[in-house]
Amino acid sequence: MKRLDRFLVRAVASLVVLALLVLAVRAVNGWRFDDGDAPDPTDLATYDLEHDGLDIEHVTGDYLAGFHLLPTDGPAAAGVVVTFGGSDGGPAYAQAVRIAQQGYEVYSLFFFGQENQQPALDRVPLEFFEEATDRIEQTARSAGPLTVSGTSKGAELALLLAEHYEQIDNVVLFAPTMHVNQSLVVGRESHSSWTLAGEEVPFLSFRSASAGDLVHQLSAAAFNYPVTYRSTYESIIENSPAADEDAARLDPSAVDGGLLVFAGGDDRMWPADTAAHEIGELVPEAEVHVYPDAGHVFSAGEVVGGLRNGGTVEANEQAEQDSEERLAERLTEWHR
Repeated sequence: MKRLDRFLVRAVASLVVLALLVLAVRAVNGWRFDDGDAPDPTDLATYDLEHDGLDIEHVTGDYLAGFHLLPTDGPAAAGVVVTFGGSDGGPAYAQAVRIAQQGYEVYSLFFFGQENQQPALDRVPLEFFEEATDRIEQTARSAGPLTVSGTSKGAELALLLAEHYEQIDNVVLFAPTMHVNQSLVVGRESHSSWTLAGEEVPFLSFRSASAGDLVHQLSAAAFNYPVTYRSTYESIIENSPAADEDAARLDPSAVDGGLLVFAGGDDRMWPADTAAHEIGELVPEAEVHVYPDAGHVFSAGEVVGGLRNGGTVEANEQAEQDSEERLAERLTEWHR
């Protein structure tokens, strides 16, 4: 009995030491990779609507939600630009402001996270874009051309919209993907990020991810270490049945006008550089720029919100500057 008691005491002591070790490692990593308290991108109160030379208003509809930016100074460019952010729920507002300050009418749109929308990135109805095009046709100072810019999940959305809405003339993709992916609400059932006419758009499921990648993610989360999802998305593509992979593939050739693509070669979130090169092969006239040492989001550091973005600070800054200059050039060309 005494031996059993000693064994139990040692076992409990070992568990306590292990727990303390995990807590210590979490604390150290929390300090090492602290990227500050980022504002909630779905909180409307965090958006500054006062910018020189711009008239900015909050717009809503049945599902439509976002901001309308209208330049009040200088020459007016033709057409409208629509911006979408990524899986954080933001509408790429900073980008929208920069574009509007160059003379373009812009709609900076949420696609989830607002009171009249899906609360999370899960089964978002693509038909919400019809509200945007109807509003543009009725009120825009110049209804065409229409350029849609999307980043990450917003890039996935932009390509998908181009397949179904002929009103879109040009598409700009930052950190693109070549597939429709599962929603970011994980449960016993897998669902698409998007729906069309009430039906889920075919998608790749996280259930196809390799066990090793899932264990790696759980381990990183346990020790408060920045998580990378790139290998997970790569394994999903590799392990998915051929029919599912084909059904979930996006079609960049559906873009009738200009197609401008940016990606980082050190993207740790998903294989955007691979997708960018594939888009370039499928659509030779597309303009594709891959920055070898940049990460997923050029304006961010190596770590964002506990996720590993990738790239170096210098490479991301250079990629951001170069991509902004090239985008400005293309918009000038497209919106004469």
